[in-house]
Amino acid sequence: MADEIRTDHIYQRAHALAEGGIHQSPAEIVAALLAEGYPEAAELLNSENIRADLRRVCSAATASGQQGTTDLGLGY
Repeated sequence: MADEIRTDHIYQRAHALAEGGIHQSPAEIVAALLAEGYPEAAELLNSENIRADLRRVCSAATASGQQGTTDLGLGY
């Protein structure tokens, strides 16, 4: 159960990072998650569908000028 919760959190965090507009690719998001202490992020996000979704969200966030914020209110 704890693994499932952690996995869900990683997916949600990846999406939040994509929405923040700072990261322009899934690889950048994985690097950020690794730096945040989620070593399993690379494996969890290693799916073409997930990467395509993250690319789409990154592009939309960049196009709408949402750089610098996430759903957690962090500006980085």
